[in-house]
Amino acid sequence: MKLRKLYYPKWFAWFMLVILIPMLLVMEYEAFFGKNAYPLMGAVVGFMFAAIIVMMFLVSYRKVPLMYIER
Repeated sequence: MKLRKLYYPKWFAWFMLVILIPMLLVMEYEAFFGKNAYPLMGAVVGFMFAAIIVMMFLVSYRKVPLMYIER
């Protein structure tokens, strides 16, 4: 049995960064400066987005594998 590690390609992190950072900025702006009753939820969602961005960079730069495949 041999384990094979799968990773994202390196361009994937930068491509998703272009999509996720504007989404994060809009959501945080709306959470803290909009008419939201629960601004803490915006902070929680922002923390989750930041964690997703960090994990995508780690997987793209081959620090953490996306998944293992047994052969």
